[in-house]
Amino acid sequence: MPILEITQPKRSYRRDGKQAILDAALELFTRQGYEETSVEDLRKAAGFKSKASLYAHFESKEAVAEALSVHIFKLTERQILIDYEEAGTDPLEILIAITKGVIRWGLEHPKEYTFRFIRTQQNRLIQGQYDYATGQFSIAYGKMLNLLQYLRQHYPVRPIADEALISVTLGLISRSVIDREAFGNISLEEQVNQVLELCMGIFFYEPI
Repeated sequence: MPILEITQPKRSYRRDGKQAILDAALELFTRQGYEETSVEDLRKAAGFKSKASLYAHFESKEAVAEALSVHIFKLTERQILIDYEEAGTDPLEILIAITKGVIRWGLEHPKEYTFRFIRTQQNRLIQGQYDYATGQFSIAYGKMLNLLQYLRQHYPVRPIADEALISVTLGLISRSVIDREAFGNISLEEQVNQVLELCMGIFFYEPI
């Protein structure tokens, strides 16, 4: 009696179509710029045989850029919420943990953070507001605002609008990620702590 050969179904190791496009877009947008990247460039880098295959996922290059920006923001926000939950109950420790987490995430993901920063600035110029302050991205942002309002009652928080403090702090972190080589030959942990010290200098007008 012949032995039946049981064959396992072949596994596909091809990345998800949308994710393949986003990965290609991140690489191309950060290396050669958004304007210099064509849909054809995206198609080739993502491994699609035709533009029609790419358009089945995104209707335009702008749609790809927006989806990439949202994807990166969600990753950042998830990190903020994780740090928020793990920091305990002391408001100051929560602020330090959140800020440190964002700094570390940015330094460990410089391409993502740089693209997100540039995209955010463009949206600010076009739409008149940062998208992280809108309803779609209000979870982590709302927690930060509540945290600052509480800290004002107990710590020397600068007498500047909470929204401005958050904006300036994120700007500092973004510049630190973009210009990370300016910190010299130091470890990631040292760089995180140096940027954290600068951020605390934005939040508070006296040492804490």
